[in-house]
Amino acid sequence: MKGRAARTAMARLTPARRQLIDRLLDQLLDLPEKQRRQRLEQLAGRAPRIGAWVKRLAAATGQDDSGLLDATLRDLAEDALNHRHAGSNNFLAPGERLGRWRITELVAAGGMGEVYRAERADGAFEMQAALKLIRGQSDDLARLLKHERQTLAQLSHPGIARLLDGGISKDGRPFLVMDWIDGQTLDVWCRTRQPSLAEILRVFHEACQAVAAAHRALVVHGDIKPTNLKITREGRVCLLDFGVSQLLEHSHDAQTPRALTPRFAAPEALHGQPASTAFDIYGLGALLQWLTSAQPAETIPTHRKSSRERDLDAIIKRATAHDPALRYATVDTLADDIQRLQSNHPIRARHAGLGERWLLWARRHVVAAILGVTTLISIVVGVTAVAWQARMAAVERDIAQAEAARANTLREHLTLMFREVGSLSEDTENITARELLDRTADVAGDWLAEDASLRHQVKGVLGEIMIALGDYSAAESMLSGLASDDTPADYPLLHSIALLDMAQVDHRKGRIQQGLEAANRGLTILEALPGAHPARLSDALQIRGRLLRDMGQRDKALTDLERARRLALRVSAKPRPLMARAEANLATTLLLNGNLNRAAKHFEAAEALWLALERGDSSDALAVSANLASVKSQLGLTDEAEQRLRDVIAVRQQKYGPSGAMAAAQLNLSRLLIMRAQYDEAERHLVRARDTFERFVGKDTPDYAAAALILAELHEAREEHEQALEHISLAQQIMTERLGPSHPYSLQARLAAIRMADRSSPDDAGEQYAALASDARSVGEPGKAILAGIACDWARHEYSHGRKDDAQQLAEECLDLRRQLGLGGWRLTEAEILAEFLHTGGREKSDRFKQLLERLGQQTAPQHPAVRWFSNPAEA
Repeated sequence: MKGRAARTAMARLTPARRQLIDRLLDQLLDLPEKQRRQRLEQLAGRAPRIGAWVKRLAAATGQDDSGLLDATLRDLAEDALNHRHAGSNNFLAPGERLGRWRITELVAAGGMGEVYRAERADGAFEMQAALKLIRGQSDDLARLLKHERQTLAQLSHPGIARLLDGGISKDGRPFLVMDWIDGQTLDVWCRTRQPSLAEILRVFHEACQAVAAAHRALVVHGDIKPTNLKITREGRVCLLDFGVSQLLEHSHDAQTPRALTPRFAAPEALHGQPASTAFDIYGLGALLQWLTSAQPAETIPTHRKSSRERDLDAIIKRATAHDPALRYATVDTLADDIQRLQSNHPIRARHAGLGERWLLWARRHVVAAILGVTTLISIVVGVTAVAWQARMAAVERDIAQAEAARANTLREHLTLMFREVGSLSEDTENITARELLDRTADVAGDWLAEDASLRHQVKGVLGEIMIALGDYSAAESMLSGLASDDTPADYPLLHSIALLDMAQVDHRKGRIQQGLEAANRGLTILEALPGAHPARLSDALQIRGRLLRDMGQRDKALTDLERARRLALRVSAKPRPLMARAEANLATTLLLNGNLNRAAKHFEAAEALWLALERGDSSDALAVSANLASVKSQLGLTDEAEQRLRDVIAVRQQKYGPSGAMAAAQLNLSRLLIMRAQYDEAERHLVRARDTFERFVGKDTPDYAAAALILAELHEAREEHEQALEHISLAQQIMTERLGPSHPYSLQARLAAIRMADRSSPDDAGEQYAALASDARSVGEPGKAILAGIACDWARHEYSHGRKDDAQQLAEECLDLRRQLGLGGWRLTEAEILAEFLHTGGREKSDRFKQLLERLGQQTAPQHPAVRWFSNPAEA
């Protein structure tokens, strides 16, 4: 019976079961001791699994005065260990091997499984490691380990124990191998050392830095608790089990336990919501509360008191807020408040009065505050500090007043102009907001001709509105005069804004170099302004980063965009649109660099921010969803990608009407439809997208060229080769002129042209493929996706000319590149089937070939060109 109780006690918590347990726990904790004991006995008899979880959670609250629940937990743990000893293949003996690792000793055992010290057993090198053998079996964990290992390997931080390896034991249990860290777990360290508050804050701050580093790599811990932190012999903090909680959570095997520690788990975690950075922020807050409280008494000394208890309580309260939106937005902001606490500065979680601020100053300047030296020195120091602060405040106040005055003036004049324009309309009742805006823009120059400063400001605002609406042609007419004027406007900040707005227009018009020059000028002005402007600087860096990205300077672009993201995260403790845009811009660059998995995580972060801001249907949020759909499509999740794009198009049509962003979504959807041989619907979306780009961006722009290139794909699929070649020629001309011959978009258009030429002049195509491959390699990482496409097409060419060995080598290169890029779906299947086909020299079709061909047909359509080629390569 005890063994059964131990097994049921560890049953996995489903969302429905969590809700029931929460309700029962609330009822239980409201009862007196005697009734609580009776209630627990009733639960154990009627529902052993539920009863076991309620006992564990009640014990974790620390509200069991009788000690009954602690005793119950000890009994459950003892039962679990007894059950393991009673079964076959209990604990691993020293000398046993799991994969490349040899067991040296058992370190600990519990409900989650056992932890062993292990050493490298294959002789490659000497290494000690901690091996965690998970209770239960999971068929999914090995796959998840393989998928996540690359991400977890990026956690290179002295405060994080790395995940080194993993696999499945002979009896089917998953195991994880991590760095072996010599030292004491945090609870043992606290009990033996009795640390001071200063030591606790140092340790906690180091833990925050480690978690923040992981979050920057888009990895969530998910189970922060004292036993998952070790203090090394040198006094350094090291976090254990990073990524383990997520791996176990995503394992679909019900026998694999979820890593969950109720006292330190966020409320949404107990209700089964997906892991997020907010989980870790809550966990850190709960950890700080545990560290600085008198509970548990045997661990933390009760005599500890802080003269800044209110600040400490405010930090804990914000970090552990029940609503994730009310917590610190990032671990960096939490760590910053801890640092402020340590250095006697006012924290951000609570407003400090003038008296408190003076006392904090005095603590930072002890000698001056206590000794005073002389009254004269005190006065001089005080006056000097006040004067310096006054000068800085005056400069920043002037800027703020200038912006406020500008906003008020603009609001008054724009309102007046809207009214005047509206009254001149013949159909006042039916005029739309966009028509009113367009007509106001037309008359702004004439009506404000005698006030140059106001005219520039009004045009600048109208230009920004046009950019927000995706009408870059209209924005250009508003902004061109402002940005081209070498004499700064009345306020330098306004001149900087105009230059950066014009840089965005130049970007969409394909004038990349010109846009970069405008962005650099705008940034120079902005960085020369006194005071800190992190929000504007983040926005400006995002604009320049996008331009650098499309000039092919991807490393510089990533530097700008990662800096912009850091600035955005420091602007506020709460979600802001700036943060979402920073995540999205970084994600787009990673996507174009071929880093699909990292791009997906940043797009998902941006999407989560827009949802947290309750702006999930905003134009920016819809652009994120459309870009995430592109990533999902390349990963092989085409159904999800298609649904996302259809949703985006429907919302845009209803709320915003035609725009460049709408056209981009239609373009991506049409490519999916072509792949599925839904040619008529694809053509409707393509023609609308092309016409929209012509209207809002221009006919000689990369956007228009992209539409032409996909129209060529449509005609090629329909075997309308002349029309396809016409569109390819136009696209190649525009891309080369606007972006340069080595840009990935230009290389993509060139590949399409070679593929078409291969039909009419096949003898020349081989040399053209070789030259294009050389150019794609010179581009570096961004050229990998193009290089994969070149290798696949070139392999078919070589096969058709009887050079089967060369064809096989190219097919293997295509497959290897697409695997490196993380591509899935039909793109990966196409490479796999090509490699399989050419492995036999095309002489016979293996069973695997037939299976792959069937899969390719399911992922695309029987009419897809690739399916037709493999079905009958001689005719194709």
